[in-house]
Amino acid sequence: MMGVRGVRPPKAFARSLVESDSADLAAKGFLANGTSRRSSAFSFLSLAIWRIYVKLVGAMVFLLGTTATAAELIPLPRARPLDILGDQSATVSPCQSRLAEIAAFKPLLPITGPGDCTATDVVALEAVLLPDKHRVVFSPTATLRCPMAETVTHWVREDVAPTIGDLGKSLRDVEILDSFDCRRRNGIADAKISEHGHANALDVRAFKLANGAAMELTDPGAAKSLREKLRQSACARFSTVLGNGADAYHDSHVHLDLIERSNHYRICQWDVLDVAETAALAAKKAAAASMPAGASDIPLPRPRPVINTASSDRPRHRSVRLREGMRGPIFSLFAPFLRGMH
Repeated sequence: MMGVRGVRPPKAFARSLVESDSADLAAKGFLANGTSRRSSAFSFLSLAIWRIYVKLVGAMVFLLGTTATAAELIPLPRARPLDILGDQSATVSPCQSRLAEIAAFKPLLPITGPGDCTATDVVALEAVLLPDKHRVVFSPTATLRCPMAETVTHWVREDVAPTIGDLGKSLRDVEILDSFDCRRRNGIADAKISEHGHANALDVRAFKLANGAAMELTDPGAAKSLREKLRQSACARFSTVLGNGADAYHDSHVHLDLIERSNHYRICQWDVLDVAETAALAAKKAAAASMPAGASDIPLPRPRPVINTASSDRPRHRSVRLREGMRGPIFSLFAPFLRGMH
């Protein structure tokens, strides 16, 4: 019976070595029947050493044979699945599966810095797919967490585009001022990490229409009723909405994010103003800026109380009035003294 790759089994091979070596020794006169009379002790010692050597060689051949056989019997591990080769962007999350039906995007690697700027399930949002098969492109591409990208997509698809469509116009582009940016709030050095640093915020500057016109969200010349509807829909979907009127950092765009607060608290600060309201607000700010420094911090004195002039003409001395019933003999004795008290 042949072994691995045509080699005889180790035991048979070792047995053949012993038999052949014994035959050679017998032929040379070193075995018991033909032992030389002068070196009998030496021949027995040589035979014992030879037998040990043959057994060692046989054992080595046996081990090599069994190792080769075992190597062929052990199966190789299965090939690594293709979906986990390379980077982690090949893994599709449930959010990305939903987003793929209504938007065009590319999966990105998780954000792991620098510092506290971290985010998982990140995508590069390129466009929103409208029900009429048109695309609303983000310029530039927005880097967002998938839940934020999904909320933005629904807002554009179900609120913004239909609201603009009611005016007989078509939305084609969303002009982005900022998405992921590893920085602190409003760029202040000692402030908390902005939601932009977690890819959880989007700054929208304007919407571009199919006719090439652009509608800035903070432009007082744009239709106020349209911007009011956009404000209401944005505040209903996002946990933070900051526009003009919130602070000086948001006078030129609208900030949207999905920060989680206790009790699901929301902030909606976006003053939708027309031209006249904007001019009045600007005049008010100019007047406040023209006041001396610290003048507005000094409280005015309380107004002087109003004095009733009719009662102020009365004499300020005390008068004694006695009822007529109290006048009697005793009163007449003290009457002269009471007159002097007036």
